[in-house]
Amino acid sequence: AENGGVISAREFVQKGGFSREVITRLFDGGWSELRNAAGIAPHPYAPHNDTANDLDAKRMAMITAAKNIAAQSDGVTSAREFAQRSGFSRDLIYRVFEGGWSELREAAGIAPHPSDPRPYTDEQLLKAYHEVVSKLRKIPTINQFNREAQISWSAVNSRFRGQRGIVSRYREWLIAFEPQSDLIELIPVSGVEVGDSDPSLQSDPSASLPKEWGKTNRTVYGEPISFRGLRHAPVNEQGVVYLFGMVSYELGFLVEAVHIAFPDCEAKRCINRKEKRWERVRIEFEFQSRNFLAHGHDPKGCDLIVCWEHNWRDCPIEVVELRQVLMTLDDSKP
Repeated sequence: AENGGVISAREFVQKGGFSREVITRLFDGGWSELRNAAGIAPHPYAPHNDTANDLDAKRMAMITAAKNIAAQSDGVTSAREFAQRSGFSRDLIYRVFEGGWSELREAAGIAPHPSDPRPYTDEQLLKAYHEVVSKLRKIPTINQFNREAQISWSAVNSRFRGQRGIVSRYREWLIAFEPQSDLIELIPVSGVEVGDSDPSLQSDPSASLPKEWGKTNRTVYGEPISFRGLRHAPVNEQGVVYLFGMVSYELGFLVEAVHIAFPDCEAKRCINRKEKRWERVRIEFEFQSRNFLAHGHDPKGCDLIVCWEHNWRDCPIEVVELRQVLMTLDDSKP
């Protein structure tokens, strides 16, 4: 009632004190069912708006939100500000607009924000990836890509949502623009086969499960991964922190501080290797990304979730899923 008769799920959680976990336990339909029961109209910025079930509706909802937010900020808004204020995650933006934030911004008639990095087109990113694959004759690890390419790995990773998305899109690009290339045979139809990664990470864990014994009171370990000096996968947040510390520099992060208070980590990450540009990023560590909700954290106070398992669909915050990242790293390093 304080907001003109509408309220978003995020605002309800923040002001009402009920976590999303509690909402889904009490209402099978989650926030939508609770909102309908209370007679509240859908919030115009809500990513799960009942009227935005198809692509066109989502496009219009995002364009309207971008225009409204920019109008409140002297006619401009950055990608990060839009994601934080509208509730639309960056992943969702790229699912609805192939050109990502740049395409959405142009559709809304908004001028570029000074803090927005120069955007690359899909074609530029795929060509850069193609140059590296052509040189190495295999799918590159993160280190190999950063060493050989003029574009940072983070730009490619964010655009195509992980290594699997990159490989899948690259294979489609090869077939369309380089149909005679012998590289097509090197690219798997599905899955990721990174040359220097641990084969145990590439196999289907359900294909040959070990015998299951009863639980005891002894230390519990994660699945065997034998990644450098780490024998088992993390089973808690502390393991995620340790693993991120092992690979953070390779992923393009410079860690400034790690502390107990939210968010857990302050760092900088490289957004343009050629021009040597960095941006500040606030990181929260979680074993599973959905734990961010259970812990009651404010998405506006965090830029990135680093986790072992990403299980939060339509998460409004960028996520680095370490179990996927490990597939792209050289595990032979000490």
